[in-house]
Amino acid sequence: MLLVLTLLPALVLGEQLKNADFDSTTYSASAGWSCNNCAASASTDRHSGSHSVKVTNRKHDWAGITQTFPAQGGHLYLFRAYVKILNLAQGKMYHTMDVMLEIKDNGGNSQYVQVGYTPHIKPGDWHVVGGDYRMPGGFKEARVYFQIHEPEVNYLLDSATIQEVPHISNLKSETNGRIDQLRKANINIRVTDNHVHPSGLTVEVHQTSSEFGWGSAVDANDITDSQHKKYQDYFYDNFEWAVLENALKWYSMEPQQGQNNVALPNKAVNTLRSKGIKVRGHNIFWAVPKWAPKWQSQISASALKKEMQYRIGESVGYFKGRLPHWDVNNENTHGDFYAQRLHDPDITMWMFREAHNADPSTLLFLNDYDIVSGHGATTGYEDQAQYLRSKGVPVQRIGIQSHLSGGGLDIDAIKHRLDEVARAGLKMWITELDINDGNENTKADKYEQVMRLYFSHPAIEGIMFWGYWDGRHWLPNAALANGPNVTPNAAGRRVKQLIKGEWRTNESHPVSEGQNLRVRGFKGGYTVQVKHNGNVIKTEHFTLGGNGVDLTINLSGSGNNPHVNNIIIG
Repeated sequence: MLLVLTLLPALVLGEQLKNADFDSTTYSASAGWSCNNCAASASTDRHSGSHSVKVTNRKHDWAGITQTFPAQGGHLYLFRAYVKILNLAQGKMYHTMDVMLEIKDNGGNSQYVQVGYTPHIKPGDWHVVGGDYRMPGGFKEARVYFQIHEPEVNYLLDSATIQEVPHISNLKSETNGRIDQLRKANINIRVTDNHVHPSGLTVEVHQTSSEFGWGSAVDANDITDSQHKKYQDYFYDNFEWAVLENALKWYSMEPQQGQNNVALPNKAVNTLRSKGIKVRGHNIFWAVPKWAPKWQSQISASALKKEMQYRIGESVGYFKGRLPHWDVNNENTHGDFYAQRLHDPDITMWMFREAHNADPSTLLFLNDYDIVSGHGATTGYEDQAQYLRSKGVPVQRIGIQSHLSGGGLDIDAIKHRLDEVARAGLKMWITELDINDGNENTKADKYEQVMRLYFSHPAIEGIMFWGYWDGRHWLPNAALANGPNVTPNAAGRRVKQLIKGEWRTNESHPVSEGQNLRVRGFKGGYTVQVKHNGNVIKTEHFTLGGNGVDLTINLSGSGNNPHVNNIIIG
């Protein structure tokens, strides 16, 4: 985690709060914090420093600790604090804390804004709460407060901060250096023992695959049906990873209890893997109630738990060794269907542990939306990952859906949100990228902006587009290709230019015997050919990793067969 953070530029500017660490135990407006319709006292149970503030005797859901701070219109601010709730309201398994703002215009009129929320908070542990918000123009101050809807809940608060997020002035220049550092390594090539061809030699370096994951969602029928060859050709020409958009979801595999439809996803997975494509598993469970199979609301909790165990075997177990990723409890910051049906606040922990038991080789993901496209769920998502890991749950990656609208992109906010989630200490994938914009040229620019940002982020290992053809896209205006021939539009052409052009290494260099040649290449699989007057006389294959490759090509007895002669791979 330290490596990830030190590769990033400074996250924030200037603290806006007084007594942000609560080490002063005076609670009044002049001292910074005051208690609005509640009681505040100092506690030595703290997240950091010497004290936290204990908030009790709350009169309303909005009652709690609060502070007014200066804020400039048009500027982006982050809000962050740690909370420990001290009790549960009757009938509750956990609670949600909202970070709220009251902002007043020059006429004194108030607006109330939810900056962010953290769900599933239980007593006994510190949880991070917060979010970000870009202040509208014409506002000069705001009041932050912390809200739990059940007034009888008491809590501790500590380690608060409000800071301005820095502006990215030139995205391309700011990301190019990070891309070179993160995504490239050195290829050192030396050609020796050339007694037959003393001149006219060239070395051609061709990248054949990418270490960084580039992929897309696919329709399980279309990717296997010979009538959709153009759909298939586009996919194989652009991507190396796939995810079945719907076929592996529980409601697709078992729409009626006991009716197991595994043939279609099995065929699609096998077809893709036969062509060298890696396939993500999406998803085992879905926490949002409307996406759970309808029959699950009609059976008892004990019967549902048995079905969940069976589901893990029929998904993770059935595809064991074939799917390197699985999304476990999809969109768990936005829903808690299984927790509520089973009355088990720790059911997500059980899901991860049982999925890990079913296939220890697959990486298990959280996966959620509104993490970078909005400010509400970001910090709560980070908290979920941190909390599960603190309990020894095998959460191994964080999936960030990235469904972006056709309006202007707030790149400052998107980068800040990525950095916030990266605090959890896990590598991340962009699992569902699309940009809904009917203008193909502005859409191309937006895809390039977010791809540069994501590709340059040290925590991100791959990007999955959520579809590419308008004939099979949940948002046709987000597509990269259109019409019956699956013809790339401006966005599709731009995406390919980046993935297969700018961020792919293909170089040719004249060489002589004994010469040292250095190529700075993007990490991945490679073929190197030595040619004499245009004819291939030696071929080598290797994988370029983070520590680079030293390759000695011995031309003695050269022929056309692939031959690896002394490759040192770091």
